[in-house]
Amino acid sequence: MKKSRTMITGMCLMVSLLSIAQEEAATTRRRRGGDASVDVTELRAKRMMDNAVELLSTGQKERGVAMLEAVNTMFPESKTRFTASLALARYQIEQKKFDDALPHLQLAKESPETEEQAEAWFQLGALAFHQANFNEAFANLRRVTNEFPGSPYANHAYDYIGQAHFKQGRWGKAVEAFRMVGTAVPDNLVVGDEVLAEAGQRLFVKVSDQDLKILKMLGENVTVSFEAESGDTETSTLEKLGRSGEEWLASIRMAPEPGESGDEILTVQGGEWITVTYIDGNTEEGDVDVKKTSRVRIVSTGAVSITDGAYHRSVKGVFAGQPAYVKLTDLDLDSTPEADTVEVNITVEYEPEEEENELASIEGIDVNELEAEEKEVEWLERTSLTITLTETGPHTGEFRGAFRPVLSGEPPEGEWDHVEVQANDRVRVHYLDETHLRSTTPVDREAMVTVVVGGSTEPQSIVSIANDADTQGRKLLIEAQLLHRWGSIFKDVGLEESAYMKAEEGLGKVDEIMKLTARQSISREILEQAFAVKWNLYLVQNELNAAIETCMALVRIFPDTDLVDLAFMNIARARAESDELSDKREALKVYDRVLDLPESEQKAEARFRMGEVTEEIIKMETKAGTQPNLAPAIGHYQRCADTYPNSPFAGDAYNKIINYHIGLRDYTRSVELMDRVVQDYPDAPWLDRVLLQWGVVAHRMGQVNVAKAKFLQVLEEYPNGPAAAKATQFINQLR
Repeated sequence: MKKSRTMITGMCLMVSLLSIAQEEAATTRRRRGGDASVDVTELRAKRMMDNAVELLSTGQKERGVAMLEAVNTMFPESKTRFTASLALARYQIEQKKFDDALPHLQLAKESPETEEQAEAWFQLGALAFHQANFNEAFANLRRVTNEFPGSPYANHAYDYIGQAHFKQGRWGKAVEAFRMVGTAVPDNLVVGDEVLAEAGQRLFVKVSDQDLKILKMLGENVTVSFEAESGDTETSTLEKLGRSGEEWLASIRMAPEPGESGDEILTVQGGEWITVTYIDGNTEEGDVDVKKTSRVRIVSTGAVSITDGAYHRSVKGVFAGQPAYVKLTDLDLDSTPEADTVEVNITVEYEPEEEENELASIEGIDVNELEAEEKEVEWLERTSLTITLTETGPHTGEFRGAFRPVLSGEPPEGEWDHVEVQANDRVRVHYLDETHLRSTTPVDREAMVTVVVGGSTEPQSIVSIANDADTQGRKLLIEAQLLHRWGSIFKDVGLEESAYMKAEEGLGKVDEIMKLTARQSISREILEQAFAVKWNLYLVQNELNAAIETCMALVRIFPDTDLVDLAFMNIARARAESDELSDKREALKVYDRVLDLPESEQKAEARFRMGEVTEEIIKMETKAGTQPNLAPAIGHYQRCADTYPNSPFAGDAYNKIINYHIGLRDYTRSVELMDRVVQDYPDAPWLDRVLLQWGVVAHRMGQVNVAKAKFLQVLEEYPNGPAAAKATQFINQLR
């Protein structure tokens, strides 16, 4: 038995201290004159990314996107390129350009930072969810919950998993997933010698003890107790975290408002200590009922902002003569049972006029290079003011107030304290956050806005007209992709003629791209995507040979294309759909080429499809009345499940293997596999059929009670599934 350990943390979102430390270390090395070329490169990449994000936030979208894309091109070895890819993917998702976001997420999931990996996998799962591709969504989202259980994205992943089950009518599975929302917590946050947690959030305790898995199987519940320094005590039951059963989680909601003991809300305020106690029934040394305790100090990380008049949204500018509203949130400042007050500082700063740089005119000076370097602007203080904010109510921890910026020389108006400003001045609101999660050092929290004077009320329109080849090509490509989607929809509902016509129209758009390429230079990305949509349009028309030739043409023109695996998969699928035995054997060879690629997202599917095609070939070659030997196909399914356990095809592969062993009447092996599948693939769309099979196998083995339990589980968790009618029939027969 492993020795148990208890870890406590608060739910919070924070910037990585490690990243900050690395950047500061790089700066220190540069100042000391050491060899820090890698660090300089990293900082340059980060500066470019930050500038790009700023451009996006100010509405300069084309420049911002281009700069984010350039980070990966200019700094291919930097870690910042993964962060930039995530930022670019977020932007594309906001613009509903889901296909454009995918390649950036594929890059971001290779980041060395676990939180960036978690976000990338989560975004991939969310995209699949919104496209109603629930199998892929489950695979990506479960990757987040299983491999990154300490990531805040795990909570969002559980939410999406629950929504996906709900949309498919799996009420029990949906409730199970929704119950897990909020249970994902970051690893222990230790600052100095103290364990800290955020006030006003839910407090989580993570216990590692292998005995708990056995106790849970025996039907016993194990609890932990929480005791606040002010006297309130609560208890919470431990629940399993992840698949292994080695780590368990308990939580309690914290609130500053006084309550009663046993109400499942722990009364605690900023600065208090909480003691958490767990009773280890059997330790590694053989001791019984050993009390394990941990202590955590509750702190509140403050935030200050300048908002609109409703104190709802932050603003970037304030008008001279109009009130500016300030909101501060910090539970550490809630020190009495009544509404408290706090003082914050207002500082008005101005940028001095820049002196003309005479060096810029000297021959040999690269002016562009000088302008590209980041300039450190020293803002000078114009004036300052201290204002008082008042708490919105007892124990809310939210403080509000306002001040009025007025132009110099103009008389102040209204009830608010005023401060003199000039146009384009910078106004900072700041206060000292004494205790917080980041470190033991007080931090100056601030919000900053620009002073705006006057302004036009007339609507303005900016029209951008682009005649370059890339813009024309991208427009034609989008039109072709839309026509492909229309054609696919018509084909799915049986309107073959309409599907053919839409595809023909789309092929015309692709031909225009090819003609444009012959006349002018066009980006490789657009040309590659044109080939991809072309073979898809041919497939809508059932022109398999033309689709295959298009794929081969892409590979001939761009042997190193990132779409080569996709091209091979399309060739293989086209061959596999043929009724000719020779075509199916050719499909196996093409799938095998995908597996030989150094890197490909299609390998799991290629291996699974090899099992399917092998199964079809075996059945075609088996004489009538003879039982086919499917062992070679099962070998492909087994390798798919073992090699790619996190892919959407792993569960399908196990389902094939289970059916194979049931056909051989190897019931013991079938039950072992079904138990593993139910544990590892709780979101599989065919899980109701596995449970139904389990009930049938259990009945054949004489385990009637187990059979009844599995049939009832089908009805409880999948009342609208395809196996529900059969489960009802079997239950009636058993009764």
